[in-house]
Amino acid sequence: MKAKSRTVLWLAFGAFAIAWTWVAATAGDEIPGHFDASGAVTRWDSKWSFLGPIGGICLGLTLAFGSARFLIPRVPGHAISIANHRYWTDPVNRAEFDRRISEDLEWLGAATALLLAWIAAVAGTSTDGSVDTWLLVAPTVLYLVGVLGYCAYMIWGGRYRVPQQQMPQ
Repeated sequence: MKAKSRTVLWLAFGAFAIAWTWVAATAGDEIPGHFDASGAVTRWDSKWSFLGPIGGICLGLTLAFGSARFLIPRVPGHAISIANHRYWTDPVNRAEFDRRISEDLEWLGAATALLLAWIAAVAGTSTDGSVDTWLLVAPTVLYLVGVLGYCAYMIWGGRYRVPQQQMPQ
């Protein structure tokens, strides 16, 4: 069965690809390359010097996060650093660990692709030298809260807690 996290990762990359293509087709020759804290453009770049790197970054990250289901099972147990190491690297439980950590990476990758899609869209539509600050701050804060919250869930929320009756001796 295909995991929801993997589907969401590819949908998020699709959203980025749509934003990237839209900016490539509709933006002028120069688009903002950097905004300051007030939303003012502090650097203008050629459209392609902006779209090339952000496209490569998003594609690379999506492929890296998306390949976790292939790569994680190939990591030797001694290279995994996790609480309850013996439990999660035991051959009986290793497949479940591989599945969980791969899903976690896919969720984090999806969030990152969506943030990059938003950044591309905002830069591609800014034509007057500034944008409303909330267009930059709100998505960034939402991303950080989401990613940090998910990491907290992974660490303290019981995601990798061993059932009490199965604790290794």
